[in-house]
Amino acid sequence: MLNRRFFFIIGLVLLLAAVVLVWYFVYVTPKAAPSLAQPTNPFPTSTFSRGFQFIFGQNKTGEEAVPQTPDATPAAQQTLIEIWNKPATGAAFVAQQVLIQVEATTTPKGTTTPIVIQKTVRATSTLLMFVDRTTGYIYGYNMEEGTINQLTNTTVIGVHDAYIYSNGKRVMMRRYDEDSKAIITIVANIPAPIQNGPPQALSQMTSLPLNVASIAINKKGDRLSYLVPNSSGSSIYTLGATGGTLVSTSPFSEWSLFYGGDTLYATTKPSAYLLGMTTALPSFEYLIGNKTGLMSNASDKGALLNSVWTDSGLVTYLSATQGEIILQAKTLASKCTWGTREFLICAIPKTLPVSDEGMPDDWLQGRTSFDDTLETVDVGSGTSYPLYSFDPSKGEMDVTNIGLSSDNKWVTFIRKQTGSLWLLRTENITY
Repeated sequence: MLNRRFFFIIGLVLLLAAVVLVWYFVYVTPKAAPSLAQPTNPFPTSTFSRGFQFIFGQNKTGEEAVPQTPDATPAAQQTLIEIWNKPATGAAFVAQQVLIQVEATTTPKGTTTPIVIQKTVRATSTLLMFVDRTTGYIYGYNMEEGTINQLTNTTVIGVHDAYIYSNGKRVMMRRYDEDSKAIITIVANIPAPIQNGPPQALSQMTSLPLNVASIAINKKGDRLSYLVPNSSGSSIYTLGATGGTLVSTSPFSEWSLFYGGDTLYATTKPSAYLLGMTTALPSFEYLIGNKTGLMSNASDKGALLNSVWTDSGLVTYLSATQGEIILQAKTLASKCTWGTREFLICAIPKTLPVSDEGMPDDWLQGRTSFDDTLETVDVGSGTSYPLYSFDPSKGEMDVTNIGLSSDNKWVTFIRKQTGSLWLLRTENITY
């Protein structure tokens, strides 16, 4: 009896000792000593949302982005920036050598008086180059400094669309000429930009045949193709150093050209009233067809993002060698761009008509508009994740002409309602 009581008391003492030790080391001893230089932060600072796992290789979860207010902050710290508040076109990210004018002080021999001289040096800079549609002037937005410089002073009145390619060395512009009632297309060399220097003239300007109806440029910016309607249908050319090289001809003239890698594709112009198809050139190999309102958008690896209008409304889907995947997000294929790791960034309308009647014709012709948010899309599963929601105080944002930098850090787009050019810095998005 005494032995049993003795062991019971010993066990109770050991249990109390264990409780005291756990309390001391877990609940009393601090895990980190906070300081002014490095305060304790209970939240991880390197967690990315699932929307970024396709961009940066992360596999985390997070909440929808909340737009930051960029007022009174340096450009590099702003999330969303209106680069140009007038109609713009042809936005392209260009990494190139920029000529910078700097001042240097020197003392000539035989004197003691220093003099200041101007020197021009080369520096590598990332420019967002674009064309002002009203004047045809080319501008460069310096991504590091957040400044805009006018690069050219050659006037091209009323530019409809423009394409900057060949790493910022060449430009193609289209405009409608009221006198001849024809579409005029010019191609020219862009002068090397001089940062903070005077704008320069375009050089070696040449004209393409009248009424170029569609233009496509590959992602690398070293290949440009265009379509010219004629009495027998249309001819498609790829622009080279000595002019246009014939790629193919067609008995149809209503084609929209686009590139996926170095492969050139052609889709019939989308309409709710016509059955469309997508083909691969030069042989017009049939890929997709018998679809109303068909739009297609190809990746560098040959996957096709497609949007069609059915009796129940808009359907957005991916087609590739492994089959078809219907996306959660419903949007037009032209409202998306492909990332360098085979993912998508898309503008997703908050509301859509449930009928195919009049769409996408009404949107293309400006009779209706959308109010979009931005999302990333995993092309493997078709799942979409929130990327950015616009501040409602800015009004509806109908996003077109999305572009993405090669490192996936910067997204550009045109606001369809005004034609203005915007820049979104994904690295500044907070969750």
